Amino acid sequence: MTSRVLIVLTLAAIALAAPGGAVAATKKAHSGLWATVNLCDTKARPGAVGIRVSIPREKGAPAQWAHIRLQWFDGKRRAWRRVTSGGDAGWARIGIGTRQVQGGTTFTFPPPKPGSRIVLRGIVEVQWRDGTKVVDLAHLRTTAGHKDAKDPHRKVSRASCEIMR
Repeated sequence: MTSRVLIVLTLAAIALAAPGGAVAATKKAHSGLWATVNLCDTKARPGAVGIRVSIPREKGAPAQWAHIRLQWFDGKRRAWRRVTSGGDAGWARIGIGTRQVQGGTTFTFPPPKPGSRIVLRGIVEVQWRDGTKVVDLAHLRTTAGHKDAKDPHRKVSRASCEIMR
């Protein structure tokens, strides 16, 4: 294997393993498609993690659906792992396809033991459906940079949430 190929493969592996950054897999580009952590372990809501998603409309006005799940960062394995208990919101219709929409869910966890922490992020699968037929889809993870002081649901925008005690 040439050194150039090895460098490219190494950089690709690092990018896939890194805890930050967005991944969007879709048939086509969608302006305004994003997901973010908009609530993270506040005094008023300890152990709460909110995930917000923005889904643009699709030509032909198919309904917008989202499946929001959580992942936690396993420091020993240096990998993101699926939260298996209480970290799956299931499928929800967010919009009827006439405009860009936002929606989300909040997960609540018991705080970790004193002296420990947990890092969480959201993984979102988006579908545009015409009846029961999926006409387009996207996979993404939470990213920062979607903060909006005028929107009460977007006063915070993070890629992940760290809960420490």
